[in-house]
Amino acid sequence: MLPAMTPPTARSSLPWKSPAVGVFLFLLAAAGSASAAPGCLDTATQIPPPSRALAMATFAQQEHQAFGAQTMDAEGRLTYAGAWEAEDFRTAAQDLAPWQRVLGYWQATGVRLRGTDPDAVSDSSEPQSIDNALSRVAVIDAPWSAAFVSWIAQRAGLGADEFVFSEAHADYAGAAWKASLDEAANRPTRYAMRACDLMRTPPRVGDLVCQARGTGAGYDTFERIGEVLAQRPTGGEALPMHCDVVVGVDATGFDTIGGNVIQSVTLRRLAFAPGTRLLDPSYLPEGCAAGAAGCIDRHMSRQPWSLLLQWR
Repeated sequence: MLPAMTPPTARSSLPWKSPAVGVFLFLLAAAGSASAAPGCLDTATQIPPPSRALAMATFAQQEHQAFGAQTMDAEGRLTYAGAWEAEDFRTAAQDLAPWQRVLGYWQATGVRLRGTDPDAVSDSSEPQSIDNALSRVAVIDAPWSAAFVSWIAQRAGLGADEFVFSEAHADYAGAAWKASLDEAANRPTRYAMRACDLMRTPPRVGDLVCQARGTGAGYDTFERIGEVLAQRPTGGEALPMHCDVVVGVDATGFDTIGGNVIQSVTLRRLAFAPGTRLLDPSYLPEGCAAGAAGCIDRHMSRQPWSLLLQWR
């Protein structure tokens, strides 16, 4: 049996109506937009991904290979098992082990886990094997999927005014939502991404696809999660989320890579609805009744995917 995914932080946020959100959604409706923010659909269909978006995808692919290329198919089933976060697996003798790579991801967030501080003075009385073991325990205990995204964004050359490097997906997702509000109000913003409705906007390579996790959390649509993101300050109350980086798009679907997915860096296939360039609704918990005729069981990929963070 596969181990469970690392659980999200067990705190919750209560959504509430925001005047800013209401104005934003009113502007979209008045404009008759089929996307989730001004420019979403036009950007998705007419503008190629910028070079730094492609760089994010490339770095994600490199880390995927370094973890042994763990892969899930379009039905959300693990088809190839790679190395997990605490393992000492290395593709080459000079490479870092997975646990060492995860410690490196944390450096992008400013959070110092044991073993991530380059200026720390080691305790000579403590055997190296003990120090390594404690660092590996820290990797297991701390969810690192947002640190992974922050690290590849930093490697791609994004600055602090363009991306919020954080241990929480909600921090950089909230900044993208606020960038969309700024765009709708014709205010300037340097943030690299905007928030779009994944169910209405085709993804491009380098974009991020996100879900709000947690049974019964109620953040299962673009509008609902936006109500929280619009009000939540950076570093605010925890909102259990997960985001993957889009690394490939073709006529039938797209591939994403995410960190801390089944304790590894995992490539996931997500299918388009037949005849479209949009995510098949069978991935959504309420998209179709599992076991019903024509409903494909998406297994571990059956999640409330709702949010696309699109490169502007």
